[in-house]
Amino acid sequence: MTPFARFPFLRYVICLIVGILLAPYFAGHWLGLLVSLVCLFVLYLFAFTKFSKNLTGLLGLLMVIGVGILVVDIKKEILFKNHYSDFTDAKAIHLVEIVEMVEEKANTWKAIAEVREVIKNDTIYSSHGKTLLYIDKKAERKPELGEKYWLINHLQKIEAPKNPYEFDFRRYMELQEIFDQQYVRKGDFLYAGETEHKSIYYYAMLLNRYADRAVVKSIPKKSVYGVVNAMVLGVRDELDSPLMQAYSAAGAIHVLSVSGMHVGIIYQVLIILLGFIKKRKSRWGQTTFVLVVLSLLWFYAFLTGLSSPVLRSTLMFSMVLIAEFIHKKQNTYNTVAFSAFVLLLWNPNFIFQVGFQLSYLAVLGMLFFQPLLVKLWITDVHKGFHIRILYWFWELTCVSVAAQLATFPLTVYYFHQFPLYFLLANPFVIFFSTLVLCVGLLFIVIYPVIQLFNIYFVLEYIARFLEFLTDLLNLSAKMTEKLPHSMIQFLHFSKLEVCFIFTLLVTIASLWITKSFVWIKSSVLLLVILIWIQVEEQFKISEQKQLVIHSIPKGHAISVLDGTNALIIGDSSFIENKKEIGFRLSNYFSEKGVKDTLRESLLQTNTIRVLTYQQHKLLYIPFRLNKLKVVSNVIFDWIIIGNKAIRKLEDLEGLKYKALILDGSCSEYYAQKILKQSEELGVKAEYLRYSGAKVLFGK
Repeated sequence: MTPFARFPFLRYVICLIVGILLAPYFAGHWLGLLVSLVCLFVLYLFAFTKFSKNLTGLLGLLMVIGVGILVVDIKKEILFKNHYSDFTDAKAIHLVEIVEMVEEKANTWKAIAEVREVIKNDTIYSSHGKTLLYIDKKAERKPELGEKYWLINHLQKIEAPKNPYEFDFRRYMELQEIFDQQYVRKGDFLYAGETEHKSIYYYAMLLNRYADRAVVKSIPKKSVYGVVNAMVLGVRDELDSPLMQAYSAAGAIHVLSVSGMHVGIIYQVLIILLGFIKKRKSRWGQTTFVLVVLSLLWFYAFLTGLSSPVLRSTLMFSMVLIAEFIHKKQNTYNTVAFSAFVLLLWNPNFIFQVGFQLSYLAVLGMLFFQPLLVKLWITDVHKGFHIRILYWFWELTCVSVAAQLATFPLTVYYFHQFPLYFLLANPFVIFFSTLVLCVGLLFIVIYPVIQLFNIYFVLEYIARFLEFLTDLLNLSAKMTEKLPHSMIQFLHFSKLEVCFIFTLLVTIASLWITKSFVWIKSSVLLLVILIWIQVEEQFKISEQKQLVIHSIPKGHAISVLDGTNALIIGDSSFIENKKEIGFRLSNYFSEKGVKDTLRESLLQTNTIRVLTYQQHKLLYIPFRLNKLKVVSNVIFDWIIIGNKAIRKLEDLEGLKYKALILDGSCSEYYAQKILKQSEELGVKAEYLRYSGAKVLFGK
């Protein structure tokens, strides 16, 4: 019997994922796929009666791959009849319904809306499909979940990233079946009432917001209620950047998002607290136990607003519980794989979500690595209370290490950083976060009861205790952040390296379990390949030279790379904005192997800059000046204009240049005017908001 034989759904989910990944190569050929699946099924039935199980098994797996390919096309909402994209144009008017909680930004409200109707050429079309809205805060009213609005302006396609390796927001939204967006100004939309048919998600979000207000009202300290709401309810609006950075440095940022870990904690606590019901021999006791635990787990999912990560984990633990109840021979790996299989059939795009990948890898890592790690220290816990406490912390540490082992290749691949002291911080973080989660849930559950009976002193005591625990949790993260080099940044793994690292982890684990010499050879070979890839990459990085004129909305920046060093030239509003640099440049620096020490230089507000890079000469005019003083005999490859630095193209008279660049700080109206003048005068010009960043390679 092969190792996979005990985990049939592990085989199935792997084949389903293969099918989903192959789907783009078969897009639009669903009829041919359907015919192929029918043929495979007929062959399967024939092979089942005439040939060996190996052939039938292979045909079965091929069918699952076919299902994976087919389900992607079936689930594409844009292919459904009456999608709003079938009717919309520049003159169309859309009736939209706000279908998710509105997120508050600095100057706008961000909302996801479902298009219900499209008016085109005096005809009303019933339609469907989601779109992204940014509503200006100067608008007549803040939109709320369940409200409907008429949109006057037309929708626009979400733009592709404009800078090298920038986060692809368009792709991220496409995976959620959202392709268009609109910036909504005052007068662009009209209130059309509330929806008549409210979904279960609507009521879940109402409960979520009620609990949010209860916590904020009872706990005055922002650093406390921000963490409590993030952990218990998934509401992260009140978390400030320094606190999130501290948790990130401690390797505990996952604590601040409702996830499978939270559901796992609640599940374990419920098992401990309600275990006395299960211990009864009667079938009634076991039935009551299962129903109560399932009800409380799904209540928590409802409380979080039916968050996707919580729904995934709740489904998984529900399956574990039900399988145990019906006395089915249970294999946890199989149960986890089955939950992933069901979720991917429901929404194949889940496989591309970072949260989905990391949560399932973390669970598999804990199932596989944690028992092996715990065995490294075997002791008698009955020797004393202090030994029992130490061993309990050892088990927590093993849980953390197991999860990190399974997820760190993807963590580095996506986020380009790794917390150095996670081993030190995680046992304390897990301990205090468990207490905060449980006490926070208790607080929310009894809040309406306390209001009803007017016994607010009880609420005050619980709130103070919750504040004390949260302060300890925050302290453990902040102390870790203060340690030297707490966060290793600008790391980079390629997709090939990620695959090799995961394979290496499997071979090392197999060596650990089987003690077979063949796994030593496999591990050494993989390690040599990884080292060779890294040496080759570092050699290329050490010789790289590159200058990039970035496309920064309402700003400007140039980065110059020389080996592993980088210099950023830009306005102070961009350089001092860590969030913007992280979004626009961090992936680029990580991909290029730049170290975490960057030299920064600000553009002067009263001067222009002459930049010489290899064979290129650039003149950067970032602000409007009364008079240009430049050596006239210099021929510039590019003149870069920012912030409406010139009124008209004739202002550059006397300068010699080959092309003109308008950076992202120039408004679209201004850029169109200068581009038109350039075309009339035969001057080569480009606008970075349209063309994207300009990359110059050095020698």
